Amino acid sequence: MQTITIPKKEYQGIVRRQVKIEQELRAVRKVLLQEIDEAEIKPVVLARWEKISCDLDDGKGLTFSSVSKMRDWLKNV
Repeated sequence: MQTITIPKKEYQGIVRRQVKIEQELRAVRKVLLQEIDEAEIKPVVLARWEKISCDLDDGKGLTFSSVSKMRDWLKNV
């Protein structure tokens, strides 16, 4: 195996690029995992969530008298 010598600035540049590429790869991985999760959600459920989201955007919200009632509603969504 041969040994080579590179300048310190060049080495630091390589390390900076590697760190940047690793950060971007983590971001891509995160987006990919989110997309995979969304692809596994049934279309019927997505349509129901979209309707709820539109209702909230229009100011039609829901109020609950207790946390347990909210949980029950979420389970039925």
